[in-house]
Amino acid sequence: MTLDNFLKTDRDKANRLIESTQFLIDELLSDAIKDQDFDGCIEIAGSIIFSCEELKRMHRSDQVVQLHELASHFLSKGLNVSTIKRPTYES
Repeated sequence: MTLDNFLKTDRDKANRLIESTQFLIDELLSDAIKDQDFDGCIEIAGSIIFSCEELKRMHRSDQVVQLHELASHFLSKGLNVSTIKRPTYES
């Protein structure tokens, strides 16, 4: 499993979320289905959905991750890097 598409600050959390989601699917959900505990299945599925939504929120494209690492490098060298918005003109 590669975590390259997560910011360095998010990689530990993403890894924990992926592992816990995998555990929910492999162990708990399959046991709940075997035991015909459908209320438990619904609760587990809700937890899986929440984890996947959180992972989707943290997931970034390669370019964003590279840009963030470059900006962090500049910041560690004492250069202030911030975003600039294009001015809006009213007509």
